[in-house]
Amino acid sequence: MKISTKQQMLQKLRHPEVQWRVSLTVLLLGSAFIYLFQLAQGQRSEYYAAIPQSMSQNLSNFWFGAIDPGGTVSLDKIPGSYWVPAIFVKVFGFSTWAIEAPNALATIVFVWFVALSGKRLISRSAGLAAGALAAFTPIVAAVARSNQPQSMFLMCLAIASYFGIRALQESSMRKLTWAGVWIGLAFQCYMLVAWALWPALGIAYLFTKQPWAKKVGHLLAAGAISFAVSLIWIVSVWLTPASNRPFVGGTYSNNPWEMVFGYNGLGRFFNGGKSYRSFTPPFSGNPSAVRLLNDNLIAQIGWLIPVAVLVIVALLVVFKKSQSKATDVFLITFFVVYSVMFSAVAGMHQFYTSALAIPISLLVVLGFTRFWHVTWLQVVFLVSALVTSAYISFLFSGYQSWAIYVQYGLATVTAVALFIGVARKGRAWVTVLLAIVVGLAPAAWASDAMNHSSSINPVAGTGELNAAPMQGANPPGNSGSSDSATGNFSSGNSAQGPGNLGQGLYSQDLVTYLQKHRSGAKYLLAVFGAQAAAPFITATGEAVMPIGGFDGSDAAPTLGQFKRMVANGDVRFILIGTNGTTLGNGGPGQGGQSGLGGASSESSKIQKWVTKTCKVVNWSTSSGENGTLYTCS
Repeated sequence: MKISTKQQMLQKLRHPEVQWRVSLTVLLLGSAFIYLFQLAQGQRSEYYAAIPQSMSQNLSNFWFGAIDPGGTVSLDKIPGSYWVPAIFVKVFGFSTWAIEAPNALATIVFVWFVALSGKRLISRSAGLAAGALAAFTPIVAAVARSNQPQSMFLMCLAIASYFGIRALQESSMRKLTWAGVWIGLAFQCYMLVAWALWPALGIAYLFTKQPWAKKVGHLLAAGAISFAVSLIWIVSVWLTPASNRPFVGGTYSNNPWEMVFGYNGLGRFFNGGKSYRSFTPPFSGNPSAVRLLNDNLIAQIGWLIPVAVLVIVALLVVFKKSQSKATDVFLITFFVVYSVMFSAVAGMHQFYTSALAIPISLLVVLGFTRFWHVTWLQVVFLVSALVTSAYISFLFSGYQSWAIYVQYGLATVTAVALFIGVARKGRAWVTVLLAIVVGLAPAAWASDAMNHSSSINPVAGTGELNAAPMQGANPPGNSGSSDSATGNFSSGNSAQGPGNLGQGLYSQDLVTYLQKHRSGAKYLLAVFGAQAAAPFITATGEAVMPIGGFDGSDAAPTLGQFKRMVANGDVRFILIGTNGTTLGNGGPGQGGQSGLGGASSESSKIQKWVTKTCKVVNWSTSSGENGTLYTCS
């Protein structure tokens, strides 16, 4: 009997792999909507916007991560997160969309690979569930809609995890090497945080069924390749003469090793004094064993942490009987290492914790599927998620409160289905249902992130949550300690400009005056700190010198170098903030610490020399409103 074309099509659509692909496409399209919708109308960090704008100017700026078109000083991180945005700026022109869309697209890839990991670990339906939980983690959605340097790292980490899981399942050195390569690429985006995946991968690989010598050999080889990929940028900067590249931001010694392992390594935990600078953003409360569940973080990443912990306990109880020891060890160690790191670091933005979305999502789905036959344990997992949701709903009363009622209604139906055994007949769809139940409330927060964009500290929740660096409970409706209009938390003046709220030094009339009277100078303007320089750079694309780098503390340039640039005619105009203060104090992540204020003798010397030697320019009747402009010759 001949089968019709329609019947053949229906048979294909019923094939599990086709259904998986269609369902995954729907998930990715839903994620794309949340991450990309009206992205061009959102806010941006002007400092991080200036970086891809400057990097797009030439290959030197691109590779070294210059924060200004003139290549004076580099980003205080390895610039891997901004290579793709810089290409977007080069191809599409500078805009908020061009610098933020790459992060949104990277987060979609992140969701895809979390789903693939879930499929490899468990099943197709479990993969969809894990991908959905990761996609709708509130802090993941919030940072995906920003130009902060996190989303590219998340993508690389998710791909590394996927290859790591395959390496563990197949005892494959090739897959292990690919995992190491992606860890190395993640290192280019977020440095030492990427290497924290190696303890999980290395320990888990020792549980694969191979001879010990072979396992150790595979780890050493893959680790060496990963190490080499990680250090490519550092070595290239280190070997390049200082005169042929920007000053390395965030350092005393103009040394990339100090920047990566001091400032962005030990400097996150300890004050290095004269050895290296420290960097401790104030957004996540004090270090503690329960930091991830404090008022700053629980609504961003903490919704399913209690469930993940219970799943880990259950996995350890039955560990000897498990047929998946290696992958279990990987997920458990992944979660533990990153949780301990984020709990111990001296200070951080909330979005740092978004890396935990990978092990949390996979652990939760693994728990619901691995212990399918233990009904009471399924209910314990479910209740722990509901209690956490209820607590968060109480803590932030009035915000997305509808979700908790819907969640409890669905949970009741699911619990009844589990107890009467209906669930056993439809294991796949109940896995998805359980994911919907436990993920509904956080998904409501994630979906609303598009309505509360933040330029400096992206978090899910209302505008007050976005703006305030909470050091305790600042629920929606309560005022935070910072300027809720600008989202700026520094004690110094803020250099806000196009794309940011608030007012600063930037003025289009001033730019017009400078362009008219530039007289062939290389730099359109020199200002103190990249925070002040950024709006001028993004508005004009021209060389604007950020004296002192990110927060005004870098010795870039020195007073001697600055004098020579003035003498050569490279610098003519210098802008200093009102009341004789310098701009760039504090800034994203500085927590009100003054960038100058004696911290940088070179910047202070330059400011004193300018005010003593150069002439004040009254460029318009409103000159004083935008700081004091000096001309030097």
